[in-house]
Amino acid sequence: SASPAIPNLSGLWHRKGPLNGKPNQAAVPTNRAAGFEKAFDDALNPTYDCSATPIPGLINDNYDFEIVQQADRVIITYEKMDIVRTIWLEGHGHPKPANNDYTNQGHSYGRYEGSRLVVETTKFAFDPRGFSANRWIPGSTLKKMTEQYWREGDTLKLDSMSEDPLALKQPYRYGWEWTVRKEEMTPYDCDPEDSRWGAQWHK
Repeated sequence: SASPAIPNLSGLWHRKGPLNGKPNQAAVPTNRAAGFEKAFDDALNPTYDCSATPIPGLINDNYDFEIVQQADRVIITYEKMDIVRTIWLEGHGHPKPANNDYTNQGHSYGRYEGSRLVVETTKFAFDPRGFSANRWIPGSTLKKMTEQYWREGDTLKLDSMSEDPLALKQPYRYGWEWTVRKEEMTPYDCDPEDSRWGAQWHK
């Protein structure tokens, strides 16, 4: 039997608005995470040293990105912080990460389900910006994010769910829509010296 057609999600994408026009709800922290948020000193923010915000915060900041689909992987390059994510497609013998291999953007596996690309990401390193670029609800090493991407005409859609039993009282759902972008992306080129300058106001 013929294998089903893989949806074409490749291209440069520019934010249009929230999924189906419905405003995204804020993440609801556990008491533990709320205590962390209250105590966290903004001068310790890793962003000041050009350390990238992890997903989902990376995605809920309004920067463009590019998707490139390959036979065994999907590569997403973000304008923000020049981040490149590799989503390893299942069924191609990609090695699993080691037990202690936790990273800023986690480890992503993907599969096509009908017209959708479904991505599951785990193995995140602890980060104070776990779920938002602008709040200090930390993401623990138990954080898991599931993304579903699909295309309707020239619109790319995302419905996502983030879970973290240590940080979130309930799964954090949000979605966005993007339109095709014509021009090339602009390099972010974060300069640690310039970036750290902003922290002086938080002494």
